[in-house]
Amino acid sequence: MQKYPLSSPVFFSFHTLFFLLALIIVAAVSSTTTFLLFSHQQAIQLDSVAQDGGVPLTDSGAIDSYIERGSPYDNRTVGSNSSNVIFHGPRDKKQIALTFDSEMTDSMRASVINGKSSYDKRIIDTLIQTHTKATLFLTGMWIELYPYITRQLSQNPLFELGSHSYTDSSYSGFCFGLHQLADTLKIEDIGATEKLLREHAGIDNRLFRFPGGCYTPNDVKLVNQANDTVVHWDVIGADGFNTNSNQIIHNVVDNTQNGSIIILHMNGAPTAPKTADALPEIIKELKAKGFSFVKVNELLGLPQETRQ
Repeated sequence: MQKYPLSSPVFFSFHTLFFLLALIIVAAVSSTTTFLLFSHQQAIQLDSVAQDGGVPLTDSGAIDSYIERGSPYDNRTVGSNSSNVIFHGPRDKKQIALTFDSEMTDSMRASVINGKSSYDKRIIDTLIQTHTKATLFLTGMWIELYPYITRQLSQNPLFELGSHSYTDSSYSGFCFGLHQLADTLKIEDIGATEKLLREHAGIDNRLFRFPGGCYTPNDVKLVNQANDTVVHWDVIGADGFNTNSNQIIHNVVDNTQNGSIIILHMNGAPTAPKTADALPEIIKELKAKGFSFVKVNELLGLPQETRQ
C-alpha cells in the first residue's frame, strides 16, 4: 500500500475529511439530544395541562374548544340512560340558565395551598352588579378550600348551588386526563359533597354535574339514588384554558336558544383565564336578545333547594 509523508497534501486532505465527518456526527448527535429533551419537556407540559382537564392545540399555546361530554360538539355517546340527564330546559320560553363549575383537581389544590387562587371573584361581582341569576356547581375539595365563600354564595338569592363531585375525577374512561375514580368510591364521592354543602352552605343538595361530563348509565343511577338530578348543558363556552375572550363570547351568544343551559367555569387563571373578561358582554348581548336568566331549578320547574 502506498504511504504518504506527513507533509503530503493528500495526507492533509484525508485528515481534513475525517475531521469534517466527525464534526457532522457530533452535531447530529447534539441536535437529536436537544430534540429529545425538548420533546420530553413538552410532553411533561402537555401532561400537566391534561391533568387539569385542558387540551392544548397549537404551538402558540391557544386552546381549542373545551369539548365536554354531552355538548353538541361531542361525538361520543352517553349511554341509554341519557334521558335521565338534563341538557336543556323548555324551548318555548326565552329563559336560559347560566351555570359555572368550580373545578378542583389534586394539582389545583396543591397550587391553592401554595398561595395561588382558584376562584375569580370578578365573575361573582359581575353577576351581582348585573342582577343575573346563576347556578354554581361546586366540587367538594373547592368547598373545603373556600368554606367562607361557599357560605356567602349560598346566602345570595341570585345563586343556586349544586354538586360537581368531590374529587373532580372521571366517572367514566379517559376524560381530559382527569384521575380515574374507582367504582367502589363513587357513592362516597357523591356523598362527601352532599355533606359539605349541608355543613358550609346549609342546603340539602339536589343538583349534580359529572366532572368533564363523563359518565355511564350506572353512574346516573347512583346519582339518582342520592335523590339528585343530573344537569349538564347544551351550550359550551369553551373557556377552559382559553385566552381568547371574544371566542368565549361568540361560543355562548351564537349558540344560545330558548331553554339553553350554558356552562362556564369560575376558577380564573390558569384554568379559566378569560371567563371574567367575557362574562359582561355575554350577559349584555343575551339580554339584548330578549333572554332572561333563571336558576336551573326555575328553568326546569324543579323544587327550590331545601335550606337548613
